[in-house]
Order: sequence, then structure tokens, then C-alpha cells
Amino acid sequence: MESKIAYLNAELAVVAEREKKREEERRKREEEIAAAKEVENKRYAALQAQLTFLFESESILSPCLANSDGSDQEGDENDKSDKESDQGDEE
Repeated sequence: MESKIAYLNAELAVVAEREKKREEERRKREEEIAAAKEVENKRYAALQAQLTFLFESESILSPCLANSDGSDQEGDENDKSDKESDQGDEE
């Protein structure tokens, strides 16, 4: 009977050690994920700050403002050259 108890205690210790290792691995994984999220959030904040600076300094227009007037700058240039060539044909 004592040998069974000793065997079961040894098995219990092995299982407890295995659970302890799993818990440590899970905790490490969670810390790595939290650190990666923190790095990603800092990167996002830096990019957001850069974009905000550019918008406020009017170096670039926001996508919605650039298209809000309905004009296509490239198309406008083509229209001018078409008008000039039409005037040349009339003369």
C-alpha cells in the first residue's frame, strides 16, 4: 500500500511540474503578445503623429479633401491641351 502511495505521489509531482511549466509558457506567451501590441501601438501613434503634422502643415491633403472638389488635375491638363489643339485646327 505504501508503494502505491509513493508511486501516486511521484506521479502527482510530475503532473504538478508539467502544469507549472505550461503556466510559465502561457505567461511568457502573453507577455510577448503584450510587448508586441505595445510596439505596434507606439508605431501606429508615431505614424498618426506624422500624418497629423503633414495635414496641419498642409504638405499633403487628406484623401477626402483631395477628391472633394470633383476635379481631376491630370484630366484638367489634358483638357487644356485638347482645347489648344482644337483652336489650332480651326485656324
